[in-house]
Amino acid sequence: MLRIPVSFQARAMFIGLACAALACMTPPGPKGVLSFLASPAGPGVAALAVMAVGISVEELGTIRRIRIGAGLCVVAAALVAAGGLWGAALAALGAPSVWPAWLLYGAGASGVALALRRDVAVFRDPRHGQSVRLEGISADAVRLTANGAPVTIPAALIRGVSLATGPDGRGVFLLLGSRDKVIGDARALPWVAAHRDGDTLLLTEHQAALDAELLAARLLEAASAGEGEYR
Repeated sequence: MLRIPVSFQARAMFIGLACAALACMTPPGPKGVLSFLASPAGPGVAALAVMAVGISVEELGTIRRIRIGAGLCVVAAALVAAGGLWGAALAALGAPSVWPAWLLYGAGASGVALALRRDVAVFRDPRHGQSVRLEGISADAVRLTANGAPVTIPAALIRGVSLATGPDGRGVFLLLGSRDKVIGDARALPWVAAHRDGDTLLLTEHQAALDAELLAARLLEAASAGEGEYR
């Protein structure tokens, strides 16, 4: 699903690097899980958990969940930053400064910052970074952009609409009478099937910034209002 390509594994690696660095900044003291969590590494561990929950929530679908998931990932980035500030405060109070640890923290924090940019943008607009974006649905046409170029699907071409769930999240299958009558570069659209009744493409909630049920309803309304016969 990317926009800026930061996978779950990459996020976990970046936060893990920062967490390891923060653990090195902890002054000598009692050993154990509780003492570890009560150190600058604690926010890093919490960030891993919050990030995992955020990604899981986003993948469940619906625009509300997508935004909640992105928001949780923003919170995870804030926790990594809080751990860094905690480590810096300990150094300012006289704790030994471990420069290699700061270099490791910087590497992890850089990756976290990259993911943060994506999460903030997706929270504002779920279509962020999508190669295909829904721009509008009217009685005349469905208007998209594909790789930045406008693509228009006349409403009369729509032959069927059904809900879909796949690796890219929830969305709708849109059956068109023919892709040849699409205005613009039809090859750039996410086609998933071709058969004698027409060609089918998939529009996801991220691409449409609409819940799948609402997207399907609006597409059906456009099809009903189209000049061609809807079947």
